[in-house]
Amino acid sequence: MRKKVIILFSIFFIAFCLFWGVTGTVINSIKTDLLPEGAKLVYVSPLEIMLLKMKIALVLSLFTVIPVMLYMALKIILQRKKIQINIDSKFWLLISLIMLITFVGGVCYAYFFMLPLFIDYLYVDASASGVVATYSIFSFISFAVQTSIIFGFVFQTPIILFLLNRFGLVQYSTLVSYRKHIYIICLVVSAFITPSPDIFSMVLVSIPLLILFEISLLLVRISNIGRKKSKTA
Repeated sequence: MRKKVIILFSIFFIAFCLFWGVTGTVINSIKTDLLPEGAKLVYVSPLEIMLLKMKIALVLSLFTVIPVMLYMALKIILQRKKIQINIDSKFWLLISLIMLITFVGGVCYAYFFMLPLFIDYLYVDASASGVVATYSIFSFISFAVQTSIIFGFVFQTPIILFLLNRFGLVQYSTLVSYRKHIYIICLVVSAFITPSPDIFSMVLVSIPLLILFEISLLLVRISNIGRKKSKTA
């Protein structure tokens, strides 16, 4: 356990140092891409920019460590359940590549599609009320970074459920029987993720969650069919 903790802290420290060097570029890119025309960013305390850079580096470093933590936790669970993993390295390489692609896909969905629509919608709604849009740079950039990364991990749902089913930790019948409950959970999660609980923002968040769950069911079903054919062959 001590060795695992040292590995996690080492990865976190290295990631923090690397991300700290690009925080300025991240802030400028988000400001250029997402700030509505006519809106302004301000800082309200002398240390706000420094704290913002630190938060960005911390958040990105934390999400870099999370996949390693999940892998270690899954390995411990499988060892306690005495489940043998007879899968070659090519399988893990393929899974890692797919997870990277889906993560980038989730970030791109949030950054290039959902956030521009959502922020512009709120800006137009505020302007129609005669309010001048002046955002705190800390709140605006933090919201964009956190939302993009969260969606990157949300898009991992099909792969995670596929692996849990592959190792016998989650059954297809269980997912199907609790489908309605999971739909409700997706709606609740979408309400918590979006800072403004209006129908427009909830739809932008909940639709991809529901689609990802259905894709997860399809992958799990195909995996079960494939294993049954291999056993009967």
